Amino acid sequence: MNKTKKILIIFAIFFSFLDMAWAIYDIVSYFKLEPQYRDPVFYLIYTFIELFASLAVVVLLTLSIWKNGKLFRQRYGMYMSALVISIILNLFSIASILLIITMFVSDWVWIKPEKTADEKIVEVKPEDKESKISCLREKHDKGEISDEEYREELTKLL
Repeated sequence: MNKTKKILIIFAIFFSFLDMAWAIYDIVSYFKLEPQYRDPVFYLIYTFIELFASLAVVVLLTLSIWKNGKLFRQRYGMYMSALVISIILNLFSIASILLIITMFVSDWVWIKPEKTADEKIVEVKPEDKESKISCLREKHDKGEISDEEYREELTKLL
């Protein structure tokens, strides 16, 4: 899972929490009103259903990105279930829109991945292959990269 998708899912979890808070507010305000001013009981039942469905969305999304998203593919069903429940609740809620966007973000990278200390990335700015190869050869001759790294980068370029 790339970081962009994970961040969008975290925002969807946050907005699902806000949906839960709004449902709790509706339930409390229902009981604060005088009986003659209350909406029909159907609205109260729907609000309870909405509250529990939002809770299910939060739990499913949290489990789908558990352990820093390493198990996302194994738990893809949880993510899809949360998406379907969120769309059934309210198609135009912010959480639903964010989850729909995450469906199409699989290969897009908006946030640059962090480089680890043991990664040695050869950054070559020239556009043509010949200049890249000559720059790579110079780095190899200077001893900046090992023979294996030189071969790897050469095969990537070719």
